[in-house]
Amino acid sequence: MSKNIFTRSIFKNVESIPKEDWEKVRGGRNIYLSINYLSSIEVAMKNKIDFFYEISYNSEQTPVLISVFQLVQFVDKRKVYSAQLCKLSYHLSKKLTEALTINVLVCGSVFADGENGFLWDTSITSQEAMEEIDSVTSHLKSEEKIKDKASVTLFKDFWPKSSSIAEQLKRFSYRDFMVDVNMVLDIHESWVSFDDYLSSMKTKFRTRAKSVYKKSDHLILKQLNTTQIIDNKERLQELFDNVLEKSDFSFGNLDVSSFIEFSDKLNTEFTITGAYLNEELVGFSTSFLNGDSLEANYVGLDYSFNTKHNVYQRLLYNYVEQAISAKVKDLQLGRTSELIKSSIGALPTNMTLYIKHKSTVSNLLLKPIIQSISPSEFELRKPFKANFSN
Repeated sequence: MSKNIFTRSIFKNVESIPKEDWEKVRGGRNIYLSINYLSSIEVAMKNKIDFFYEISYNSEQTPVLISVFQLVQFVDKRKVYSAQLCKLSYHLSKKLTEALTINVLVCGSVFADGENGFLWDTSITSQEAMEEIDSVTSHLKSEEKIKDKASVTLFKDFWPKSSSIAEQLKRFSYRDFMVDVNMVLDIHESWVSFDDYLSSMKTKFRTRAKSVYKKSDHLILKQLNTTQIIDNKERLQELFDNVLEKSDFSFGNLDVSSFIEFSDKLNTEFTITGAYLNEELVGFSTSFLNGDSLEANYVGLDYSFNTKHNVYQRLLYNYVEQAISAKVKDLQLGRTSELIKSSIGALPTNMTLYIKHKSTVSNLLLKPIIQSISPSEFELRKPFKANFSN
């Protein structure tokens, strides 16, 4: 442990966090580590997920590092990883008649991609920060609520620019792996309007975009306020569940009541857009303004209307409109649907996760398992003109 780190404080709810100490380290960075965001998630999910917050102090009792952990269940609904993951448990002869469930201690947010697990003050080095976050994790795993539950610890998700820092986790026996890429669209400084964006495209892709708008002409897109979210809560959950049902696994499924909290506490940093057809809500999308990035998060769809009215693609283009209007540097569209997202100009960015099993033997067994996990393959589309540099 670094000599600069003196004490740690663990909190099991946001209300007990000393806000001034927390914000001193956060320094306005990362909306997903803001008190308002954390409070919103906790209120909506407190009966489904155990939350842990931590502040590390130096010898002068100055806060130098903050971190967030969630104890969640990984559910392999389609049994994609079950046969291999069972090798990590003592149920070696267990028949896989149901979806496999594993308790995971996650440093970061299971509800947002990116480096949302911890931040440190410039008074300590990145090496000291990584040593301390490992010590914090070890300390947490001795907590009564965690030690008999969590068999696996996961750090998610590191961008390529942070690879040299994140690689230090290997010193503490973590193994790295990659899942599906994050699709990111850089917002060009010349795009003042959506028409500017379309003008940057090759004719084929510009025509395709206009076709989407024509097919979705009957859709009315509007931002929902807190009252409208409350009034449509059941329908929003239904639309969201439609999308979740198609996933191979679940990892702490979000309750849409969190949207109410986001809308109430985050103001303009959170946007939820509803897609209406003849006054019926048939889809929605949400986004967070996180510094210089607009991050697309949750989408809900009524698939019976999706193909005919291009609901999903229309919502994707609406994200582009939002990003241009907000004058951000990039639009992070997240994982899945890589082909469609690449057709609007997004490029794949690898993100690295780090995992460790509490058992030394099982941790050795992780190697062949994580080597079998890799990003999905897809055909990358290149929609912009050859002379356009994005």
